[in-house]
Amino acid sequence: MRLIIIIATLLFATASHAQSYKELVSNGTRNLEKGDTEAAIKNYNEAIDKEPENRHNEYVYANLAAAYQKNGNAKKAEEMYTKALSLNPSSTKLLQQRGNLYLDTDKKEKALADYDKILEKEPYNEETLYYRAYIFAQEKEYEKAYTDYYKILTANPDNNKARFALALLYNKNKKNEEALLLIDNLIDKSPHTPEYYLAGSEIEKENNRDELALVFLDEGIKKCKNNNQLYLSKAELLIKMKKKNEAKNTLDELRRTGYYSAQMNALYKKCR
Repeated sequence: MRLIIIIATLLFATASHAQSYKELVSNGTRNLEKGDTEAAIKNYNEAIDKEPENRHNEYVYANLAAAYQKNGNAKKAEEMYTKALSLNPSSTKLLQQRGNLYLDTDKKEKALADYDKILEKEPYNEETLYYRAYIFAQEKEYEKAYTDYYKILTANPDNNKARFALALLYNKNKKNEEALLLIDNLIDKSPHTPEYYLAGSEIEKENNRDELALVFLDEGIKKCKNNNQLYLSKAELLIKMKKKNEAKNTLDELRRTGYYSAQMNALYKKCR
């Protein structure tokens, strides 16, 4: 008899503390934000089970997809984005998120299909154009990639990310001078970005113009304080140019900042 009473009490307690759809969704979002993806997935699935026809499930499925993606479960993430899109097929945000997932999992054709749908409605969507251009470049469809980068820069000339990607694409396609013009332009606009100096140096090295490559690195070291890679690249280049003493001095300068790495140690050995 006592066992029956305990069971009945437990059932009553569970029922009285049952969470509402809204509470489950809120808890799921809270857990997702703090990185507890397993708890978030549990909360969101319980919310959907409770109210499978709720009009807000589009957002729940999208958040579930994000949770699964953080968990490394790309297959379930894709499934959730697809369910969210079944509730709102015209959502450019959902198409972008699913397209990016496809891109991350090397499903380029599916990613392109989602990006194309977005660009039919928003032909100058910068994020979508950027990722589509990236795919075109990977597939060596350079003219299509150029077109997308030009569209971005037509709509927003200050999009340095697209300008830099275009410079790298020019270089990849053996249009070195065009690439360097864009790199110089980027440095003028944003002189404290080390990646621009490193890229300019690499382009000059590829063209066997080591002295000009060194100019980029020296300028970068002046403008970008405490960037380790600029020092390492300079030392490596000086070793290639058979200027071992100057390379060692560069490494010593970097070491005085407190930095040390396996790459640095290997470069020191080459200075002997």
